[in-house]
Amino acid sequence: MRHRATKHEVDRFFVMTMLVVLIFYLVMFPRVLTRLNPLTGDEPFYVMTAISLLRDHDLNEANNYQLQQYDAFYPPDPLPANWQGWPSFPRPLPPHPAISRVPGLHTKHGLGLTFLIAIPYAIGGRIGADALVMLCAILLSGQMYLLARESGAAPELALLIAIGLAITMPLGPYAFLIFPEIPAALLLIYAVRRLGATANTPLQWLVAGSAIGFLPWLHQRFGLTAAILTAWMFLRAWQNPSRRLVAVGLAPVAAGGIALLLYNHWLYHSLIENTHDHAGFNHLAGTVNGAMGLLLDAQWGLWMVAPITLIALAAVPRWYQRAPRLVVVAISAVVPYFALVAAYKVWWGEWGPAARYLVPVVPFAAGSLAAYLQRANVIGRCLTAAVWGFGLILSLIGYVNPQRFYDQPDGINHLYAHLGRGLHLHPERWLVAFEPYALAPFPERLGISLLALTLLLVVILAVNSTALLAKESPEEFTRTNRKQG
Repeated sequence: MRHRATKHEVDRFFVMTMLVVLIFYLVMFPRVLTRLNPLTGDEPFYVMTAISLLRDHDLNEANNYQLQQYDAFYPPDPLPANWQGWPSFPRPLPPHPAISRVPGLHTKHGLGLTFLIAIPYAIGGRIGADALVMLCAILLSGQMYLLARESGAAPELALLIAIGLAITMPLGPYAFLIFPEIPAALLLIYAVRRLGATANTPLQWLVAGSAIGFLPWLHQRFGLTAAILTAWMFLRAWQNPSRRLVAVGLAPVAAGGIALLLYNHWLYHSLIENTHDHAGFNHLAGTVNGAMGLLLDAQWGLWMVAPITLIALAAVPRWYQRAPRLVVVAISAVVPYFALVAAYKVWWGEWGPAARYLVPVVPFAAGSLAAYLQRANVIGRCLTAAVWGFGLILSLIGYVNPQRFYDQPDGINHLYAHLGRGLHLHPERWLVAFEPYALAPFPERLGISLLALTLLLVVILAVNSTALLAKESPEEFTRTNRKQG
């Protein structure tokens, strides 16, 4: 007999999910601090903007770089004898300036993350800033649990799905890094859940609207997604007899959007940011290559490090059966975003763990996996666990030494290389590079793309067939759908 969870039990499992994720992060955090020292990639530039705000109360960072205030989070020179951090890093730290028309040196990165970490950094330095991102990741695990529950999963299954996604790649490594992707994932999943819900309280509308309005401040590539979610909110307002209720959410959306336009006009003398700040966009051929690379690239491809997401994509039709409105809202937010980042000339996100730009949309896998696994039979669940287990093994190889999450753009995946050493194989040689610095020949890229699409089709047929599904009574199916409205 299927377990029926009470409201008290749902709350208990919800808290348990976040507690387990918190404990895991706390256990791994000292290793991350030791190995990923100092801040690299885009991380130090968010901190430098925070330093400018805290010490000078302005956004002009010229004097902060002249005074080498990055020494606050840099190790001594020369490095200590027992140094375990990065063996090399830029010193002095070169800035990431915006190509603007305002005198001075202003960051090209979004200000949203800086606003979030400024006070935590003032209190606890790098640990404080990291703790803020980890808090977002913990809350994100709770949102994934709720999404799984709303998609038909029992409490125990929802807990496992949320924890499994939160501690493995790509979400796990980014929970420790000062990047905007984890906060963006939290805001996005909450906004989509509320827009897909049958009804919301005034507070829920307010928080959802604030999430949408703040998304582009984290990075302006979220502007398109925010616009689509705003359109959904207008539609809900039009359909809702109590339109004033929805208007509570539209107010922070308007405030965030107008403020961002004014900021762009001040910095760039334009309503949009300078596209050359982020290397610009590809033409059609480059966009197609980017789309496949986001999923299949040897070093940064999502399916290479998290093959469970392939099953999650294949299970979307079953998710739609469970929560149609929620799925439509999610797809309308995810697909245009995916197309946008595929068009980036640097779609892989440069220096950082795999699938950086897909981190904000990966949490939606909790919904489709929940809809499938709740009905999957023993064979289906075992196969899914095996696939998930492979991604967990790769993640654990990275957690042993977090520097392994990072790759130089040479086409060699360090995680696969370390896995192969234990097996006396070279699986990293079987992977295909799509990023331009180690671009594989076109026949190889075409071949693996066709193979992956064929595999996706097979998995779609499998997870949506009766062969891997347990029987469900008509009463159970009706009850589950009634909960989703």
